[in-house]
Amino acid sequence: MNKRGQIVVEYVLLLTIAVGLSALLIKQLASRNADEPGILVSKWHNILRVVAEDVPDKRK
Repeated sequence: MNKRGQIVVEYVLLLTIAVGLSALLIKQLASRNADEPGILVSKWHNILRVVAEDVPDKRK
């Protein structure tokens, strides 16, 4: 009976750690804060800016 309770406690602890890590990753990668954007958001913004600056008729 004691083993069953320990399994539940371990499961809850692992679930808490997984949710915490997921929240941290989402905050660092996909944050839409204007002052400190996430890595993915800032890279996507750079890609959009490069595409927008492309002039099709201009030759290099």
